[in-house]
Amino acid sequence: MIEKRRIGLKFCGGCNPRHDRVDTATQIKERLKDKVEFVSHEEADIEGILIVAGCPTICVDRAPFGDRPVWTVASPEDAERFIDEMGKTL
Repeated sequence: MIEKRRIGLKFCGGCNPRHDRVDTATQIKERLKDKVEFVSHEEADIEGILIVAGCPTICVDRAPFGDRPVWTVASPEDAERFIDEMGKTL
């Protein structure tokens, strides 16, 4: 059995949504369900953070994430790129 990657999920505040962030995250989770386990961004044992933002500003404060990798999705096109990247790594 292949071990899933554990990635923390963080949403922006939604002040300027240009797409449905929750729907985008749901699609990402569904398409990567065999490879990635999405958990709270506050979990201690995660590999990195996926920020799902509603606009290209992606104003989420990244300081709390330390030196962990951070991926950002601010559009459905970004979501496709993230899914492709995660699909190639396992």
